[in-house]
Amino acid sequence: MSETDEKVKKNVKLRLFKDRHIDASKIKANVVNGMVILEGTLNNIWQKSRAEQLVKKISGVKEIINKILVIPQRSVIIRDLISDKLTDERLIHIVNAHLSKIECYFGLIGTLIAIVLISVSAILTPNYNPLENTVSSLGSGISKTLFSIGFVCSGCLGIPFLLYLEKTLIGINEFVRRIATGVAIISSLSIALVGILPDPEYPETFLIFHGIIAFNAFVGSVIYICLYSYLMLKSSDYKPYHVIIGFTSALDLLLLAITQFNPLVEWILTINIMAWSLITSLSLIMQ
Repeated sequence: MSETDEKVKKNVKLRLFKDRHIDASKIKANVVNGMVILEGTLNNIWQKSRAEQLVKKISGVKEIINKILVIPQRSVIIRDLISDKLTDERLIHIVNAHLSKIECYFGLIGTLIAIVLISVSAILTPNYNPLENTVSSLGSGISKTLFSIGFVCSGCLGIPFLLYLEKTLIGINEFVRRIATGVAIISSLSIALVGILPDPEYPETFLIFHGIIAFNAFVGSVIYICLYSYLMLKSSDYKPYHVIIGFTSALDLLLLAITQFNPLVEWILTINIMAWSLITSLSLIMQ
């Protein structure tokens, strides 16, 4: 290869790598007497044409032979359908998922409602300080109705979302999956019950009830999130950050116990649980 061809080849690679619409690692370029031969694979015809247009603008290019193959990127669903490990149960889930993903929107909407209403409740409560006041204390404040609605919506709408999530993890570890789902349903019911407002006529009884429910909500949520995160670790459908956020909740719970239920740590754990639900529901919607 001549020195001129070497220079053209270098400029071709540089131009393709700088373009954010093309994966240049999948393209190979050869130059012979100013003629550029492009080979490799891209996801669509537009990218193939774009690669050629970019190369045309390079000084010293006399001709272009575009041999790039167009191979559409396979989605997770397509990979599952052509997999030898496809089970009847998983196939039923794929069909149902294409018909409707409303359960995923339940999880997303429920989490967003909780985030907005609990945040507004904290802002509207006079002298409220997350460094000194627990999340539960909002239930007896001036904005207790918003607090109640947030937890009730989050807990109730979370159940269909978690049942949908369970179906995406079929065939990995059935025992862990079923335990996780059982705990998830009980925890979601506990989260909804956290929204029950205090009864002024029976304050001591209510405190015992609320303590048990809040304990079930926190501990149960961390358990099912960690179990689901373990299954996500074994699945190719989920990103590493799902697992990291999931297992981080266990560290938050441990820190909460060590600090004897420090209000700030309780807030961190609450935010962690909501973040996991939000990210997971969005991921399922986009699959």
